[in-house]
Amino acid sequence: MKGLLWSLALGLSAPLMALEIGQPLPYLTLDDQHGDAHSVGHELSVMLFTRDKAGSDVASGALAGIEQSRLEQAGIVYVADTSVMPALITRMFALPKMKKQSFLTLMDSQGSATATLPFEDGKVSVLGFEGGALTQVSHLDDAKQLKQVLGL
Repeated sequence: MKGLLWSLALGLSAPLMALEIGQPLPYLTLDDQHGDAHSVGHELSVMLFTRDKAGSDVASGALAGIEQSRLEQAGIVYVADTSVMPALITRMFALPKMKKQSFLTLMDSQGSATATLPFEDGKVSVLGFEGGALTQVSHLDDAKQLKQVLGL
């Protein structure tokens, strides 16, 4: 408690707690790779979440060739925390590559909107939701396995 009070006195924020089973997904509005804003709410069934290149590569491998309409029908959304990527790299390399994808990638360029989402380095977090609440979490590092889990 003393550390928390000291942090508040210094103007530092307390550490964020990870989203846990049973908790509701915070309402998110994020831009996709084309610059269009999307809201993520309680209609979501599955969120794929990545925070690093290795996880992103797994997600992209699993979703390659899958049309966005199919993901929407299944209630699947892909969200990437791109805040660790240098802006120049994002603009020059990542975005042009992402714009060629058949699916949307919602991006958290600041890292704050997705700060509480569970993740493991080098993996895709597969977050299951029912009625807006988190019901299951798994972390996968294989694109074929991810595609199979998603039923794509």
